[in-house]
Amino acid sequence: MANQLKVWDGSAWVDKTPQVWDGTVWGPRPPLYWDGAAWMSAAPAVREFPAFVASTRALVVDQALAELALPPVRTNDFIVSICVSSTPAPRLVSPAGAIPTQYTLTSGLLVAVAVWPWEPSRGASVVWDVGGARSAALMNLAYRNGDISNTGLTPVVGIQEYSNTSSLPLMPSTGYRNLYAAVTISSTLTGLSWPSGISARDQQLGTFGSNQVSLMAADTPGAGGGTPGTVQLDTKVSSAAVVLISIPGKSDGKSTWILGDSIASVLGTTTILEL
Repeated sequence: MANQLKVWDGSAWVDKTPQVWDGTVWGPRPPLYWDGAAWMSAAPAVREFPAFVASTRALVVDQALAELALPPVRTNDFIVSICVSSTPAPRLVSPAGAIPTQYTLTSGLLVAVAVWPWEPSRGASVVWDVGGARSAALMNLAYRNGDISNTGLTPVVGIQEYSNTSSLPLMPSTGYRNLYAAVTISSTLTGLSWPSGISARDQQLGTFGSNQVSLMAADTPGAGGGTPGTVQLDTKVSSAAVVLISIPGKSDGKSTWILGDSIASVLGTTTILEL
């Protein structure tokens, strides 16, 4: 038993663990821990589709080390950190132990994605080593009440590249919350429209040499197999990529109607609208 207290009475050890009244019975006081915002006796219950908390973003120019603060986080929040740069490949310096997944796009840009469950020893910021790259676009996103036991080393479950287009078809959703990160190269892009059922979360515009590189993120709950639709850009871009990142959750066994998912969701047979 955690935090159990026993006292020697001269002949035997006697349990003297402090008791608290929970409204029904007396029981041992549960151990407490600091989750970064409050004292907790246990981690919160996981959700089928973890909730987006907040994000931070930055454009770093002519710096070998690119640091970006995390949004307000609590223990067991699921952190997604994305770094887009040119050569050499970005390397995650902090937090220690998180291993990024790296991709080289046909445009020559490099995309690195790292995920980890946060706790206080992980620190309040993320540091990427971008070496001699002239510029780097960074984004950190936090999700709450995810199933961290399902956190894998390779959260990227799909990547699709496009060229000379103003529309980006999104890959089919997974059974978890789906985070779509779109990277585009264009000198004239000023906006975009995510399809119905996709919630825009953040975007970072930046200039890499003569090109304007945009990093845009949005998410949606997914039931697996459904196609969320197409991202519409306000101009034709020379190159683009969409990265699909899975935010793991745990099903509560209830049916869920997901806006925009015509395959997995049919009104009249499912019950919950996830906003």
